[in-house]
Amino acid sequence: MKTNIVKHRMNRPAFTLVELIVVLTILVGLAGVLIPAVTDMIARTNRSTSAINISEVAGAIQRYDAQYMTYPNNFDSLVTDLALGTDLNTLTAALGTASADVTLTVATIATLSAGGITSVGLHAVSDATFNLPTATTLASGDILKGPTAVTQQALGLETTGVAGKYVLLGVGALCDMNGKTMIDAPVHFPRNATTNPETTYARFIAVFQITDGTALPGGALTRSKFVGVIAPDGLGLSDELDGYFHIASNN
Repeated sequence: MKTNIVKHRMNRPAFTLVELIVVLTILVGLAGVLIPAVTDMIARTNRSTSAINISEVAGAIQRYDAQYMTYPNNFDSLVTDLALGTDLNTLTAALGTASADVTLTVATIATLSAGGITSVGLHAVSDATFNLPTATTLASGDILKGPTAVTQQALGLETTGVAGKYVLLGVGALCDMNGKTMIDAPVHFPRNATTNPETTYARFIAVFQITDGTALPGGALTRSKFVGVIAPDGLGLSDELDGYFHIASNN
């Protein structure tokens, strides 16, 4: 009986060349259909997750302010040296283009302090998303990052952008609202290998207004004003939603 089974297996015909070609053609055809679908799904996931996180972080900041009557302290600075304004070199290129230096004055320091923001988490030059920064007190003359005038318009903050009107602060692991109005600081879902959070700063970024756009010190607000959250690639909620629906409409 065993001998017959072995002979039967040995006598089974193998695939012919034509059959292999047909199978390979089918597989290639399926790949052509599935790969774009998977790519679009990843892109839509990125956009929708980013939009949700922007909304969640904004809500957490607003709840913190309502509950504690102050904004959370110890946001991440996007510079590694407050005196020199040296950019954190793991920022995305898009955010680098969308931001510019904002030099703090006695008046704008008082504005931030009135909102509860007295210190920032300072990263080392090459720190990325998961490195814990060092809490550092802000002082007059320090340099933070703020949106450019063009970025202010793109985000819908202004019809005519004014330089130095806002500052950008990362919502990172040191932020006071972790464990209070949110469990932990979220991380931006990477769009490609170049935005891996292990090598690229991928925290969401809070935008605070510090002046009314007129000459300082008279233009400084009495208290800093939270105006929104952007993704670490410089895009706001509207941009993320627009991107999501644009991808969905092309399917």
